[in-house]
Amino acid sequence: MEEIMDDKVKQLDKDIGKVSDGLSKKQSNFDRVMQISREAIRDSGQAITFMHNDEIAKAVSKIKGISKALKNLKKLDSEFRYHTMQAYQEYAEAFIFFGIKKYGGIPKMEMVKVGNEAYLMGLMDVVGELKREILESLRKDDVKKAENYLEIMKQIYDSTRRLRFAEAVISGFRKKQDVARIQIENAGSEILMFKSRK
Repeated sequence: MEEIMDDKVKQLDKDIGKVSDGLSKKQSNFDRVMQISREAIRDSGQAITFMHNDEIAKAVSKIKGISKALKNLKKLDSEFRYHTMQAYQEYAEAFIFFGIKKYGGIPKMEMVKVGNEAYLMGLMDVVGELKREILESLRKDDVKKAENYLEIMKQIYDSTRRLRFAEAVISGFRKKQDVARIQIENAGSEILMFKSRK
């Protein structure tokens, strides 16, 4: 009887050892995923700041670096999609904002190379960056540029307004829609007030 119990204990130890090895690998992957995600989020924010400051070359460098990092992230993130969404979303925001600042239009989704939800959420966040650009344009007396940015804000909102999904399907999207609408209204008012003062 003792021999049978010893065999069972040994087998259990082996099984737990296998589980431990698998979880150790998963933990290592998770640590790497979180490191890449944090760096991508930080660098995306810096790229956006560079663009607001018209330091386009620095922004391009950051965006290229994030793109390479996210290729590595995609190889590891299948088990951790919940934790990596923000990294893809922030990158999408930076990439789309760059396209608007540099080329005057919204890049196609296939150019951004992120998932549907990350693209959509990043797109909505761009509205806030455009409002900031409008205020800066007005400060420089460039009403035409401000109005161009407002049109792009409206284009984003109008294109996404018909999307109505449950919070469980795309968490936070409805709130971003509401925020975008308010930002567009405020930006429009700022332009009208500026014109009336002139």
